Amino acid sequence: MTLIGTKAKKSSSNNQGTEQVDLITEKNLARAKARVMRTHTADNNQDADSVMEPASAIARNLLGIPKLWDALEASGNEAQKFPPPVFASYAPAKNEINPNAFLDALKRMELERPLMAFPRVVGKGTLSMHFALLEELAPGSYGIPEPKDSARLVLPEDIDVILVPGLAFDCQGNRLGYGKGYYDQYLPQLSEKALTIGVSYDECLYDNIPAEAHDVRMDYIVTPERVVTI
Repeated sequence: MTLIGTKAKKSSSNNQGTEQVDLITEKNLARAKARVMRTHTADNNQDADSVMEPASAIARNLLGIPKLWDALEASGNEAQKFPPPVFASYAPAKNEINPNAFLDALKRMELERPLMAFPRVVGKGTLSMHFALLEELAPGSYGIPEPKDSARLVLPEDIDVILVPGLAFDCQGNRLGYGKGYYDQYLPQLSEKALTIGVSYDECLYDNIPAEAHDVRMDYIVTPERVVTI
């Protein structure tokens, strides 16, 4: 499925007569369609079992990514004295899948869990990541749980793996966000070694979505049913 909006009319100022695509309009149209699909999908997953099932499936598929294990095991050898890996995630907002069930899976396997960082809104279109436990998060901007302002800051270059929310993704790794620009601003600050993983419902994974040249593509898209390697 392709999630593409309408194109703008041909510009009279274009001597070559080529169409100018208004990507802002196109993205907004795509967001409207994606919101409807996401709401419909989430409404069909309201009971407790339906909520847990996608989260458990996401955890299983995340832990099936070899490069994620590479990051986890980097600190497994005490003689190497590597610091524990740093994973950035997020607390799910309304209609989002919980991406953090993999932490419980690691605990059940009696494996060391990574240091976890979560986003905090610090300005218009700006977020930062801070070390925190899930249970320490408190409602913040937009009512979404986030770390307290006293939580220790995590520099973008220190993040090994980041789980990224979005309204929709496509099979090329493009992400359609909510239009506030928080992750558009943050993702380019990551180091080249950082593993970027988009988390999505299957119904919100498309063949193509509107994207701009500066948009950061994911390395993987994880849904309850599949893992897309970019």
